[in-house]
Amino acid sequence: MNNSEKNDSSTTSIILDSMLISATLKKLYNLKLVICGNYVQVYNYEDYKVKNKKIDKNDLNLKRKDLNLFNNESESENENKNKNLNLKSSNEIEQRNIIRSKLECQRLAKSNIEDWRTFITLTFDPKTALEPMNNIVNANKRFHIFITKVRRVKKDFKYICVPEFHKSGIVHYHLLSNIEITDPTLMYNQEDNPKFKHIKYWTDGFTCVEVIKGDPKKIIGYIAKYMTKDIDNRLFNKHRYLYSNNLLKPQESFIDLNNETEREFFIKKIQEKTLIYQNEYLNAYDNTKVNFLELY
Repeated sequence: MNNSEKNDSSTTSIILDSMLISATLKKLYNLKLVICGNYVQVYNYEDYKVKNKKIDKNDLNLKRKDLNLFNNESESENENKNKNLNLKSSNEIEQRNIIRSKLECQRLAKSNIEDWRTFITLTFDPKTALEPMNNIVNANKRFHIFITKVRRVKKDFKYICVPEFHKSGIVHYHLLSNIEITDPTLMYNQEDNPKFKHIKYWTDGFTCVEVIKGDPKKIIGYIAKYMTKDIDNRLFNKHRYLYSNNLLKPQESFIDLNNETEREFFIKKIQEKTLIYQNEYLNAYDNTKVNFLELY
């Protein structure tokens, strides 16, 4: 075999390998299942969708040049996506990001619904603040100091936190937490109102604590209330919510209902669940119908 034939053979091998990689990385599905603790969310799509799967370089036994070929194709696809996004207004993109963040935050809250005991608000006192607290970076530094102090007392401290700008421009924080309001190591009474509880270790201003145990609607309502749909450029490219690493995470599955094994998996997950919400809407990206169900 001459050099030319060897090169042709090598090129053909790379192309065939890259086709195999591409096929391996694509997952067709017409239903998405999101498990959030005892909550189950179902997205039933009118048309098939494509999910890019993660690759395992060791399992696929890929050569570096094969991966480079695939990565170049991926970069090209990403460039096209970015061009399409640039055609849309930045406002629309940011609005979708906010809605997505809100949805993700609600799922996280539902996945840990049994743990939430109190709703805590932390506000800064501008008279004693060491730095300007109308800056989210400065405020987050103080917030993380507070979290560290609480975790020293309560090792299993769980929280979801939504930062918000007050109309005065100062940041404050709204937390779902697993702290019991009767915990004397973390709570204390207001001197002029013994019935009103505050949390210790927040030395930058004021606190307020409210019991929410056993009220799922109230818990999710807080998230919906404080994670506003209004665009706030001060939170642009910043985390719209914060959470502890010890939370249970929602689990997503992408299912082809025409695949018997996958369909049986789906049925098993929703059996004995009760439908609590249903809605049909158009997918904003491709204008196809989506039937959304939530079960509990």
